[in-house]
Amino acid sequence: MNEMNQGDQPPQRESIAIRQYRAPGIVVTWEPARCRHAAECIRGLPQVFNRDVRPWIDTSRASVDELVEVIDRCPSYALGYHAADGRMRTPPGEGDTSAT
Repeated sequence: MNEMNQGDQPPQRESIAIRQYRAPGIVVTWEPARCRHAAECIRGLPQVFNRDVRPWIDTSRASVDELVEVIDRCPSYALGYHAADGRMRTPPGEGDTSAT
């Protein structure tokens, strides 16, 4: 069933997609292509960010404020959020309309 020719690269579906994890009051986003595995999320909220289970983000295990605090530490901006109270985090230059 493998239709790839030798030398072809497998599709990079995971690196393209932005995943969303919803909870009351917040949508957490994860962009695998940006992730540099600094593990700030895992150290900050191991009950939420667990690479040994799928899905690896369980937003129900922390408050909105706890999620925001830890996601704001992500140096690569692979993690972001859109909170119901208007707070948001997106990579620099994306979604920031405050300068207009």
